[in-house]
Amino acid sequence: MSGIERAARRKWLLVVAAVTVLAATLGAGLWPFSFRPANQVRWEPAGLAFGAAGIAVSQDRFPAPAPGHGSSLELWVQPDQAWGTGALLSFYQPADLPGIEVRQSGDDLLLQGARFDREGKAGPQDVYVDHAFRKGQSVFIGLVSADDSLDVYIDGALKKSLSGVSLRARDFAGTLILANAYNEKLSWRGVFRGLALFDHSLRRDEISRDYRLWRGQGPVTQGALGAYSLFLFDQPVGNQLRNLGKGGPDLLVPKSYFVLQPPFLVPFWKEYRPGWEYGMDLAVNVAGLVPLGFCLAALLAWRNGRRRSLLYATLAGFLTSLTIEILQAFLPTRFSGTTDLITNTLGSALGAWLYLNRTTQAWLGRRRLLLRRES
Repeated sequence: MSGIERAARRKWLLVVAAVTVLAATLGAGLWPFSFRPANQVRWEPAGLAFGAAGIAVSQDRFPAPAPGHGSSLELWVQPDQAWGTGALLSFYQPADLPGIEVRQSGDDLLLQGARFDREGKAGPQDVYVDHAFRKGQSVFIGLVSADDSLDVYIDGALKKSLSGVSLRARDFAGTLILANAYNEKLSWRGVFRGLALFDHSLRRDEISRDYRLWRGQGPVTQGALGAYSLFLFDQPVGNQLRNLGKGGPDLLVPKSYFVLQPPFLVPFWKEYRPGWEYGMDLAVNVAGLVPLGFCLAALLAWRNGRRRSLLYATLAGFLTSLTIEILQAFLPTRFSGTTDLITNTLGSALGAWLYLNRTTQAWLGRRRLLLRRES
């Protein structure tokens, strides 16, 4: 085989390698490629079970309870994971500030949306309750707000009491979402066994009474609890769950999983979250585009020279990542953000540099693997 034939063969091998790596990168970024994934929700004797991508939503918007009487929420759930992340309950309010959101964070309970008032400055802040969840064990959560105070109960016992904190009446208004957040895939895995919303603040003895009722020591009815919305998750009608309270819409279990307000190229500063997991995500996204940058630099260098190849390979990595992030906005199980766009671009630049640096070029030159003399 002549030198020209060997060079032509290497060029075709580079083309095939670059196309293969590009296809693998797009596949990894968009998998599973489904615009309407199945909703992983099933009815069980114990309640409504949610899988890795499950959601239930209210048929209509909940009206805001009358202000001035406080508000309360009771939630009876059984997590599948002792350590996980997911939104158990949230309210979606279009063109308005979001209401409260109840999450599992590790094995802690996280309440987002409570209003703190410190030194005349009011604003939302997170409330954590440590070690609230245990795998396979049901937990009763009670949130009670009156005036400027918030009490959090776990299994009928007061776990945290905060002053200067409140849940407003409007926090319980809007579209109710179960087992997911309104603006991203934040699925919670487990079983919903009961949910009650109140237009008044409950006393401590009422929380203890309700806990016993939920645990099976009496009938759970609207009359017994005094809730304005009540869901027992044991009376499904097709894909619909009746609201047994005196107000509020029913719940629906859609056939397909979706996010009510999908994210689109979320700014990187809003995606930041402290912790080891975030750092690992950054490293993985940088490393993920290194092979593409390397192959593209090798493919372009013999035609455009070393200097331009670094720029072109980096630009190609940016466009590839941008394509993935735009398409992810239409895939309910994925997240569209700019952090990946930045890290992927850095990864492609790093891959190109790994090929174009003098050490690599000298090593390839000694083995006569360069297609032409690089300029």
